[in-house]
Amino acid sequence: MAKLGMAIDLKKCAGCGACGLACKTENNTEYERDGRKYNWADFLTKTTGTWAGGDIKFQVVPVLCNHCTDAPCVEICPVTPKAMFKTDDGLTMHNDDRCIGCQLCQTACPYSAKDVDQAGVQYSVITMNPFDVDTQSFYDDDTSIIAGATSSPLEVATAVGHRPPDENVYVHEDYNNVRPSGVTEKCYLCNHRTKEGLEPFCVVSCPTGARVYGDLDDPSSEISQLVAQGYKRLKNNSGEWLADGQNGTSPNVYYVGDYNALGIRKHKPNDVKKAMLLYPNPVRSKATIEFETEKSGFATVQVYDITGKEVLRVANKQQINSGKQSYSFSVNKLQPGTYIVRVVAAKEIFSTNMIVTK
Repeated sequence: MAKLGMAIDLKKCAGCGACGLACKTENNTEYERDGRKYNWADFLTKTTGTWAGGDIKFQVVPVLCNHCTDAPCVEICPVTPKAMFKTDDGLTMHNDDRCIGCQLCQTACPYSAKDVDQAGVQYSVITMNPFDVDTQSFYDDDTSIIAGATSSPLEVATAVGHRPPDENVYVHEDYNNVRPSGVTEKCYLCNHRTKEGLEPFCVVSCPTGARVYGDLDDPSSEISQLVAQGYKRLKNNSGEWLADGQNGTSPNVYYVGDYNALGIRKHKPNDVKKAMLLYPNPVRSKATIEFETEKSGFATVQVYDITGKEVLRVANKQQINSGKQSYSFSVNKLQPGTYIVRVVAAKEIFSTNMIVTK
């Protein structure tokens, strides 16, 4: 059985924040408020030295749930069966329906705080959705930034019919794509994606290839080979590192090297989005896409509308050989408008816009 985890190569990290934005849009997380972060992908930042002294340095450490092997959040969860539990492949999973909102998991986790402002820390991997507050109450606000010229959050949400307006719709047996009030939430390493053969969205969105997801028990995996270069792991959410020989809660997020934004200049990421031909475009009834892969593997072809909702799946983990690929599909069931066609094939990503007319 696999033991899933993540490694972050700090030598490649640019501190750009793309992983955080990707996670927020993928998982419909809220905006920060009242000491609650809601950022499943977050950051530790540190500035040392002075500008006048010429030795100023800025450091960024991306953080997320560590999916600890000895997870105290699981141990302390009081319900049976547990709301916070370990999966067979090592993930720390949470079931929304079983959660009673006691926050014991948040208290037990060394990487979490009920209120980050009061605790004086920068992040919390577990966040509570209060019982008496709508989890998307930002969109109750009817205030416009420029009266009569810009839309209020309420107007946008009402017009689109979603909260949040850019809601990413997916289904998972344990957690909701938009969490309800009265439960905790955290990173699940995009289990709704990885079950479909895709990588976590933070991984595919990293422009420098700094994040690696995979099986820590497979010595031939990319993550194991990266970790073998030498690593460190966080001890808590204050930025302390586990000392050599310390296991702590046995976190399964590993950091390799040290942050140095200048070090990314010569890096050419493997996960860049590659060109794909789509014709005809605009399309009335039948579209064809063509692309080329360097390796054999599996291909998933999806069509999304402009809200980010998947409206058509052309192929699902279909085995392909290396070389030129071609897929044709009908758009007769799609409404006129602009769509995004996205392909993940043999760990390469292709994306293009498609305009449907009638």
